Amino acid sequence: MTDINSAAELPTTRRGVLWLGLRCDMSCHFCYDEMVPKERKGWVPVGKATQALDKFRGYYQNEFVDFMGGEPTLHPDILTIVGHSASIGLKPTLITHGMHLAKKSFAQALRDAGVHDFLISVHAIGDRVHSIHRRGRDNFEKQQQGIENLRELGVPFRFNTTVVRDNLDQLEDVARFAAETGARVVNFLTFNPHFEWSQEDPPFQVQHSESGPVLQRAIDILTEAGVEANIRYMPLCTMRGYEQHVFTQHQLPYDTHEWDYNSWYDVGRAGLPDGDWYRWAAGVQSKRHGYVYADACKGCAMQPICDGVNQQYLERFGDGELTPYEGPLVTDPTHFVRHQPVIAEEVVSDVPPVDHDLASRLHLSQFREGFENRDDYGHRGGISVEILPRRKQS
Repeated sequence: MTDINSAAELPTTRRGVLWLGLRCDMSCHFCYDEMVPKERKGWVPVGKATQALDKFRGYYQNEFVDFMGGEPTLHPDILTIVGHSASIGLKPTLITHGMHLAKKSFAQALRDAGVHDFLISVHAIGDRVHSIHRRGRDNFEKQQQGIENLRELGVPFRFNTTVVRDNLDQLEDVARFAAETGARVVNFLTFNPHFEWSQEDPPFQVQHSESGPVLQRAIDILTEAGVEANIRYMPLCTMRGYEQHVFTQHQLPYDTHEWDYNSWYDVGRAGLPDGDWYRWAAGVQSKRHGYVYADACKGCAMQPICDGVNQQYLERFGDGELTPYEGPLVTDPTHFVRHQPVIAEEVVSDVPPVDHDLASRLHLSQFREGFENRDDYGHRGGISVEILPRRKQS
């Protein structure tokens, strides 16, 4: 075990993120975008997307990028955008429900365009998938076929699973499905009341003390199968014995599959910041999303590397679940995660020189200086978009 306050030795992420628009053909009730007006759900044009990608690669020295939606496979120019990203050495990932990959020719076209991998939202198994999506037909079967197509095409994939009351009894089944199909990573995302949900008490929100034991069993399944297992945004003390799997805002910079705070918000710091900068940025991110330290957090040894709890969560459920750690303060954010038993590593190349000609601010609402990265002059959750022709759905 390294010293509790030693400098972090893990590499920081080199992954950007770009919202391509909020349009989606599903209607998951826990989605942040469900409350966004329909007229805000167009698409980012190719020119603006490529400008952002060029800056990610040339100015921020990112080597990977996640394309977010909505559902990015519906973008009418997704093959062009993926191809440009790959051509400049910025390895593209699509975050997707995966159902349109059931059409093998489309999955192959994305592979041939240069897609690096897929992050597939698998929130449940069987008929439960449709009840969560609230639209579509044969949803889980299409996800299965899409995953099988990726396996045949040799394209790697990972899973995202949002932890809500609807799927609490299936998290272990999702873990088994990931192990059986060959997923490299499973991220369990505890529901965060960000953006439009910050003033709500949604019925699907689960307390950490209820989800924790289920998540621990799911992690055991994945670890035994050699699959990386992560939990996002739970207080460290609610997962004792499993802290090496827990990522708060402080640990995220040390997950190579997560987003670089620098390019994510177009902060303007050229190149790759050091660990001290990411510690500062993690604190900003925690405040941005409404995390606070409860009374139970006072005096906790892990407070410098833990977010505490979301303000909405604290007001709804209180702090009775929180039990402070004793001992000297721990300031190294990798104190636990450096001991994660299975890590799906990404191969990185040499860092390119910084192109200072790309320093100008980007002009998508994702990158504006407002405290919420999705704000668009009063349109909560907005993304600067144009109403482009629809891509024919598979």
